[in-house]
Amino acid sequence: MRDLEAARAWYLEVLGLEEIGRWDPEPIMIGAGGTQLALFRARPGATTPADDNDGSRLAWRRVAWGTDRPGFERAQTHLRSHGVRFYGPVDHGSAWSIYFKDPDGHPLEITCPAG
Repeated sequence: MRDLEAARAWYLEVLGLEEIGRWDPEPIMIGAGGTQLALFRARPGATTPADDNDGSRLAWRRVAWGTDRPGFERAQTHLRSHGVRFYGPVDHGSAWSIYFKDPDGHPLEITCPAG
């Protein structure tokens, strides 16, 4: 993250993740329920994560959160209200997903079962 405090605030405001703890000076641990993310400061000159859908890199593709259908609909409304652009909903047959990025370009997903 380029700015840890700004990232923490974005994840709280947009995704509802609370600060769980922090080390000095990093990471800042955020999460909800049993899920936690560790936010680390990026090195100077770090580039934005690349879109890599061809599988040519050994790296995480995205962080995804599962919800039910009403939660999925609310998430789209909530993201729009915060000016977060997303792709989808995408019908995967057994599930629906929307895809978006945090301010540093990390890929995120919200998904729900079909039906």
